[in-house]
Amino acid sequence: MTVVTTSLMAFYATEEKRATQAETILCTLLANDGLSSMEISEATRIPRTSVTGRLKKLEDEGRIYKAFTKKDPVTKMTVHCYKVVQ
Repeated sequence: MTVVTTSLMAFYATEEKRATQAETILCTLLANDGLSSMEISEATRIPRTSVTGRLKKLEDEGRIYKAFTKKDPVTKMTVHCYKVVQ
């Protein structure tokens, strides 16, 4: 059996994956008290480059917010930590 993937099918598959990743990130933030994008990436195993896009979308939707900043123990950079809007 041959599977033919059209660009429309690929688009909807990607949209579903994005939504699933966003919900995973949201659940991770609900279970933890303020995480950086790197900590979210490590906890969910979603690539950090994907996490940042999902965080922006969730923030734009008003579902999360930047709660505070802290020093990343590995990079020593100041990073934003996110929390779920209650």
